Amino acid sequence: MNLVVLGANGRTGTHVLRLALERGETVTAVVRSEAKRPKLQHKRLRVVVGDPCDPAFLADAFRGQDAVISTLGGRMPTKRATSVYPDSADAIVQAAWESGLKRVVVTSTALLFPARRWRDAMLAALVGNVVKSATRMERSLAASNLNVTVARCGFLTDDEHATYRALEDTLPVNGSSVSRAALATFLIHTVLRQGSGYRVYGVSSLPKE
Repeated sequence: MNLVVLGANGRTGTHVLRLALERGETVTAVVRSEAKRPKLQHKRLRVVVGDPCDPAFLADAFRGQDAVISTLGGRMPTKRATSVYPDSADAIVQAAWESGLKRVVVTSTALLFPARRWRDAMLAALVGNVVKSATRMERSLAASNLNVTVARCGFLTDDEHATYRALEDTLPVNGSSVSRAALATFLIHTVLRQGSGYRVYGVSSLPKE
């Protein structure tokens, strides 16, 4: 498979790159600047520098590719930082249609699921920009008629355990966190499947004993 990874220099994106290359895929990593080039080097890895929210740039990156995985997200819950969710989604949709790419896998937030606890509702209120921006992203992708899988997850951790739980349209019980390694494994497993339509999964790590 020819795979594009957005957010390839991030902590989740680096896991995605490594797993994809280990599985024999050919990967195009998208980064915003030369300074953000991944340290990983491989004969099947191509790095392109540009704005992942620019549809013209993405259309060039998408040509000849089978799928894209986006691990983009705001590092802070500000309006400006979280705008990367809808801005990149709009660019992905336009670029996909221009280039012929049909398969899209993105990360989102579990806060879009109905709150199970009062703490979840409070957190959603505290990071309202995350919720609003991720909602706009998902609406854009849902209306695109592309084959889209959304991975909604809670807190990201640096635990190295890569086993995940995933349920469609809901977050697994006691699944408030997921390791970046586990999330990356889900993203790779998902993109390699022949997905169709628009599907949303709650993704978490295994609960601690």
